[in-house]
Amino acid sequence: MSKLKISLVGLGQRGMVHLKSLGRLSDEDLIEIAAIADPFEENLSDEKISKTLNISDVSKIKKFSNTKDLINDNISDGIIFAMPPNQHNGEIELAAKKSIGILAEKPQSLFLDEILKQNDSINSSNTISTVGFQMRYDDGYTDIKKYLSNKWTAAITMAVLGAVEGHGVKHTKTETLGGRSDRIWTADKKWSGTSIVENGIHYTDIMRYWTNSDIKWVQANYTERPENLQDQEGSNPIAYSVVYGFENGCVANLLYTKPAKSFFSENYEYIITTHSTVKFEDDYVAYEYLDQDWPPSDKPDLKDLRKIISKNPSKEPMMEFENTYKMIRTFVEAMDSNDKSKLRCNYENSINSIASVLAANASNLLNGDKINIDEFITSEKFSKFRSKEKNLITE
Repeated sequence: MSKLKISLVGLGQRGMVHLKSLGRLSDEDLIEIAAIADPFEENLSDEKISKTLNISDVSKIKKFSNTKDLINDNISDGIIFAMPPNQHNGEIELAAKKSIGILAEKPQSLFLDEILKQNDSINSSNTISTVGFQMRYDDGYTDIKKYLSNKWTAAITMAVLGAVEGHGVKHTKTETLGGRSDRIWTADKKWSGTSIVENGIHYTDIMRYWTNSDIKWVQANYTERPENLQDQEGSNPIAYSVVYGFENGCVANLLYTKPAKSFFSENYEYIITTHSTVKFEDDYVAYEYLDQDWPPSDKPDLKDLRKIISKNPSKEPMMEFENTYKMIRTFVEAMDSNDKSKLRCNYENSINSIASVLAANASNLLNGDKINIDEFITSEKFSKFRSKEKNLITE
């Protein structure tokens, strides 16, 4: 593999995970870290960068306070964009026009019209592109995909029970940009687009990965946080109930919660095929009866039906460093070989995931109306939910 020059935009919490991954790839002599960009000087400090990379001399890595200056410097074969989703301003389009490889963190933007414009630029240049859905690179989740590959998935139920306290202080100075003074922008609707967009998109996308099917429609209802609590707890809803209908006929239920003062966090996941139930236990398992004599004369013991799909899988597939590293390495390999098929998700493929969570927001505002995703992407009827200039979701 040739040694590509990779740059990173955004040195916040997620950006530092990317930088650590780039450090390992550099140690393996697979890439050169060309440049980093962040609008805040302290995020570019030598101390912060050298500590993350575990090297003393970072002088060869160029630093920029302006992302477009980094792009126009023409030193990057590929760029990882790890900036807050409401802060894009043509950077991805500029990189695409220069045929620079693009890895965009999710959500790529809070505004679908902006995402479609980014995608048009990427398609015009035919550059390598992907989006930061690192859960697709998790071994346990990939084992589930393999198990489901010759089955019809009828239903998925996911409960993601989180807490407001799970939102961390961010590295972006939101107080200087019209945002929250405590910098916890993931709790703020104008910055995160709601928790379903900022975080629930991962669970939405992994369901597409498992079923190998796009989402056809969505219905959603949210429990809004009372206004008198929003200054302290954030403006995002307390609870989200989202139903997805897939092109293959599968129906999925995503329950997502963010109460305050509970500090409780846990996930529950179940997948139903025509003849099995997949459950996430200490191992990922399927309960299925494989004998020919069905129905049996005696009810079988569940332990005899339990089949391990993935032994001792990671319990943190979302933020796991290894998954991010594998995702970036695959991105680099795809650029090096000019082979898009290596990627588990390209930019255009990701649009169904982001459109589905943005459509969930719209459905909630429309009192739970069922929204067709293709119509949401193209129809003038939904333009007010797609536009950056007059967006109803982030008002």
